[in-house]
Amino acid sequence: MKKAILIVSCLILGVFSAAYAVAACNATRGELLDASYKPEAPMRSSVGTGYVLTGTVRASGDCLPIPGATVELWLAGPSGYSQALTGTVVAGKKGEYRFSSPFPSASTGRPPHIHMRVAADGFLPIQTEVFPRQGTATGVFDIVLEPGG
Repeated sequence: MKKAILIVSCLILGVFSAAYAVAACNATRGELLDASYKPEAPMRSSVGTGYVLTGTVRASGDCLPIPGATVELWLAGPSGYSQALTGTVVAGKKGEYRFSSPFPSASTGRPPHIHMRVAADGFLPIQTEVFPRQGTATGVFDIVLEPGG
């Protein structure tokens, strides 16, 4: 009887674990392309200090990392958007990325944010935003791409 309860418990936990893994790898929602986007931002992982954004780029469904994904980032400074606050990083072997910048400024009446455009061969590109909490020096934002493209 104890063996049967243990087997049923493991099966139930396995179902919940599988359901959580799928839910955890739903594609990141994108948005319309922002007018401040300028393609081909320079390859650089730092445009200043004060805030560090890290994360992992993964594939929807199987949650596998996407090494080589291109992550373009841009943010507003005290004088608005400028090329000096743009950069492109390439995700590492485990899909990880890191970008250092000043804490973003509010722009066009919106709270401080960092724009991101993420693309990888065989996946649909997306553009999204990260809204860092005031007073923080680090943030983590994982991105999940859909196969296609």
